[in-house]
Amino acid sequence: MWNPFRQLATLFKSNRFAVALQTALGSGQPGSWSTDHRQESEQFIGWTFVAIKAICLQAMQASVFVYDDSLNGSKQKRMKQRAQKEFEYIQIKSLYAGENGDSIPLPNNHSLCSILKRPNPTQSGASFRYERVLQLQLTGTSIVWNVPNKFGKTVQRYVIPTAIASPVSPTEDLPEGGYKIQPSSLRYNHAAHGGKFLGSGTLHQIAGKIIPLAQLQITRWPHPVYKDDGQSPVSAGAKWIDSANQIDAARWSQMSNGADPSIVVTCGKEMNPTREELEAAAAMFEQKYGGTENTGKAIFTTGEQVVSLTATPKDMDYNESFLQFRDAILALHGVPGIAAGISDGGSYAAFYASLKQFISLTVQPILDLLAEDDTEHLAPQFGENLTIEIEAAHIDDPDILEKRLATDIRAQIIKVDELRAIRGLPPLGSERGGDQLVMQESKQPISSEEQESNGSSLPTLPASKAFENSSKLQSLNRFVRCSHK
Repeated sequence: MWNPFRQLATLFKSNRFAVALQTALGSGQPGSWSTDHRQESEQFIGWTFVAIKAICLQAMQASVFVYDDSLNGSKQKRMKQRAQKEFEYIQIKSLYAGENGDSIPLPNNHSLCSILKRPNPTQSGASFRYERVLQLQLTGTSIVWNVPNKFGKTVQRYVIPTAIASPVSPTEDLPEGGYKIQPSSLRYNHAAHGGKFLGSGTLHQIAGKIIPLAQLQITRWPHPVYKDDGQSPVSAGAKWIDSANQIDAARWSQMSNGADPSIVVTCGKEMNPTREELEAAAAMFEQKYGGTENTGKAIFTTGEQVVSLTATPKDMDYNESFLQFRDAILALHGVPGIAAGISDGGSYAAFYASLKQFISLTVQPILDLLAEDDTEHLAPQFGENLTIEIEAAHIDDPDILEKRLATDIRAQIIKVDELRAIRGLPPLGSERGGDQLVMQESKQPISSEEQESNGSSLPTLPASKAFENSSKLQSLNRFVRCSHK
């Protein structure tokens, strides 16, 4: 017999299971850490420091834009537009934004732009982005506390170190759970406060408190197994990093604890000197052959053999292993040697190509991830159809720019104001011919009569050549000003 109550109970159970399954599969839910994030944070040394710092510095000097996409009804990003055009002049973009259906950036005094520029009273946007990328690369998880006002709108933002945050399961008071701030130790300063021990400010005040999940914005590198934790590059390459640390420790121990005399002299079998005689011989030997002025001198002794005691780097294999682990750790974070400050030589074009690869394949994807999370979690509080974008500093070869400009001038596809914008000059406007195409002038020689009639005694250069010369002169002027400083 059909029972409607049994069917409702079954439906209720199925819906509850679906909700539980969606919650479990959703990212950002509090759970238990899969790795020791404090230990990962302590690995911010050596080549790991070099690699992560290179990425963080690029994130620090990146540009942040906020767009209102309600005008064209689509979230068309500038980065996608740049990829379609293959090459783009940044100054022209700011001059002609909105002409081709592009989203217009919001002014800096907009409330969302203000909080992105200054997330909290003690931190700038550049420092804030540095911290977010630092935590993401070290622990695979970046936790941002969006502090709300009484209306639920974010008024301040802070980056919480992943190592001091412990997940808290949902309770009646915290339906979604949260994270408890548990610094394992507080730093104290004895001398700076007249002998009184004081806690370390902010961490001392929030220690032991639980921040609700609704106030937290969590960005992760997805873990292949656990949805409630991130997979960090440091954890993925833990063996490489540990091996590099052991090499450094062994090399330091060799220098600190190893016997450092250069040679040993053994006496003949028929000789049996006393300790006093050996010490007197050693003192006389050091006095006669010690010091830099005796470098390279020949030594003649009555002993049977002279044996070298110093272990060479080749014997210890320090040099090769040091370079191997350096390259492995840099590759772990996607940082080329050029970006890490290691000059591997090569051509001028290869230098720019390496930096451009670093920006395109490593830095910009990280910034896109942070921008997408801000767009979905932060931007809706300040209005509808708002898109946040974070763009890394552009690395373009000046020689390629010159060639492309010359090609654009020959093809007559670049306007006067566009050319002036690239050179950093103000636009002329349509009334002064700024919207006209740059025309390539004839390269035929001009007679002296034509020069006099034009009121000039110098031949007119083609537009491409004139731009090239002006660019070189501008670079020379900048070099001279820097030299005077």
